[in-house]
Amino acid sequence: MCTAVRIVVAAAEPERRLELRRAAVTAEWEVVGEAADANAAYVEAVERRARFLVLDASAAGPRPEALVRRLRSTSPNAFVVGVGEVAGVDALVPDGALDGLRDTMRELLHESGDHQ
Repeated sequence: MCTAVRIVVAAAEPERRLELRRAAVTAEWEVVGEAADANAAYVEAVERRARFLVLDASAAGPRPEALVRRLRSTSPNAFVVGVGEVAGVDALVPDGALDGLRDTMRELLHESGDHQ
């Protein structure tokens, strides 16, 4: 049985979360949650069993690398993609280049061997 890739987006402002949502979603990928800060992003990603957390710099908090370690300890197959200046993530997308978000996410899936 094939299931959609589940994504949580996190940004401080609702408008930015909508931008991230639009940049991430595809016919096969589903945005299942969103958050305004790092702690809420972690909770959403774990509860929603997200494969990706797309973390905007505005919601990353002072220690995003700690969030990545925490998420990896509970969800080892999850990836964190930072948008803008976000330390310790699996991949970065420049702030003004959201059109490359899906390609970045596909590459992470491909590298992990989960590219169906």
